[in-house]
Amino acid sequence: NGERHASNVVYAAVIGIGIAVMHAAHIGGFPYFLIFSVSFASVNADTFASEIGVFDRNVYMITGFKRTTPGVNGGISLLGEGTALLGSFIIGLSYVILDFHNFNIVLLMLITVLGFIGCQVDSLLGAMFENRGKMSKGQVNALSTLLAVALAFAIYI
Repeated sequence: NGERHASNVVYAAVIGIGIAVMHAAHIGGFPYFLIFSVSFASVNADTFASEIGVFDRNVYMITGFKRTTPGVNGGISLLGEGTALLGSFIIGLSYVILDFHNFNIVLLMLITVLGFIGCQVDSLLGAMFENRGKMSKGQVNALSTLLAVALAFAIYI
């Protein structure tokens, strides 16, 4: 329905871009590649869930599990949740392959789970705030990604 705009891409990428800038500026000794991966695992999970999940007709609102229309903010389905997990897993797998040190199954699982959690936060924020006009789609994307990264950082510390 024309809901995707260039601003959505910017909002979705802003956390990852911020992480890359911090890395380039040598700010702190953070696990930049790990948190960068979590940010894009969250974005990828949300994209997979949104774009593929709309094909499932059995959609429920994440806040009360009442049936709703496919494509509505906060709507979740079995297909959407499965593809969200797949989207997050793809980024986690990319991380462990590109890390070169070793194939770390724990980090693969961590990135996958945190990306999936970010997607769930996106659905919650969409249902509670975006549907009520309190946040834009881009703001929901950025905040859910930031929260997934913050959780990754908290686990790392």
